[in-house]
Amino acid sequence: MELAIDLGRTWTWSLPADATCPRVARARLREALAALEVSRETVEDAVLMVSELATNAHQHAAGYPPHELWVYCFDDRTFSCAVFDGLPTRELPLALERGDFGRGLSIVAELSGGRWGTDAAHARLDPCVRGKAVWFTCDR
Repeated sequence: MELAIDLGRTWTWSLPADATCPRVARARLREALAALEVSRETVEDAVLMVSELATNAHQHAAGYPPHELWVYCFDDRTFSCAVFDGLPTRELPLALERGDFGRGLSIVAELSGGRWGTDAAHARLDPCVRGKAVWFTCDR
């Protein structure tokens, strides 16, 4: 079931806990950024970053639902995006010199200009669930 909460400039969507998680996250983020009139180039960067975060949630926290996409606008200049999962650890996969895991977070770090991170959080659609939110911030 898809649920979006729009509190002015804040959106929350439930994401599927399967391989469609990144695709759904990309589509929902495009919708929100279109409503915020974000530039095309920034939308493309943000869509790539959210795809990486949703992929990590699916690959590393598939057994820890729920997965949620959060988009919020602080002011007329910036917005943030986060992917929440119910995995209780804030540890993230690190980039390895040889291997494919963790490179997505390097992309997020680069495209966000270092404005990204992870926070302990509660799910917005079910506040009883504790987990983590991995987020990035961009200029509109």
